[in-house]
Amino acid sequence: MEQESQITGSLKIIGTAHVSNESIEEVKAAILDIGPDIVAVELDLARYNNLMNEKMGGDQQKDVKVRELIKNDQLTIFVVSKFLSYMQKRIGEDVGVKPGSEMMSAIDAAEEVGARVVLIDRDIQITLKRALNMMSVWEKIKFAAGLVGSIFSRGEVVEDIEKIKEKDTLTEVMDYFQKMSPKAFDVLVTERDAYMARMLLDIPPEEDVVVVVGAGHQKGIKDFMNNPENIPLLSELLKLKN
Repeated sequence: MEQESQITGSLKIIGTAHVSNESIEEVKAAILDIGPDIVAVELDLARYNNLMNEKMGGDQQKDVKVRELIKNDQLTIFVVSKFLSYMQKRIGEDVGVKPGSEMMSAIDAAEEVGARVVLIDRDIQITLKRALNMMSVWEKIKFAAGLVGSIFSRGEVVEDIEKIKEKDTLTEVMDYFQKMSPKAFDVLVTERDAYMARMLLDIPPEEDVVVVVGAGHQKGIKDFMNNPENIPLLSELLKLKN
């Protein structure tokens, strides 16, 4: 079930369950009913391009050479990204919904009403690298062991689909992150809430805006928008220490 939150008279946030057919229909209905100038979606450019490419019948990701990943110190990020994609696919198969469908529904509805699509999420590569930078060596070892165990286990990775449906796509497995490293969890959730709030506050107030995000981000974004002085500088949110 979608949850709506009115921030201002011209901006409405819709919190969705990323793997719910109901959310797909409700997102579309809300956008068609409101007819906004802008539809802001919880996507970065890379994920947007992947969804659009898939819509056109292409593959979501090109082949990646492991040698290049090691050379560029991107192997850990690549493994984590693959694990998140794997989890999304597994959850989608369990509930019969393809990951990203509610965002595509929002994009399609935006096109139908002539609204501009705005991408408000932080680059996933930056998010994952910042999260990994916050983890100790021991936390990374435990996390890597958990990844291997989850991927190759024959048991059910997702034990409670109804609870999973309430979470954000990127945070479907973030309960695990929170246990392993609260600081990494903060990067993956709180920082993204702040970043998306900043993106929304930068939209001219005279524009009518519908925002489509995972329900897990709704409260955090609202809190930051109501208290913009608590939002870190973008330079800090995008900074990579290593």
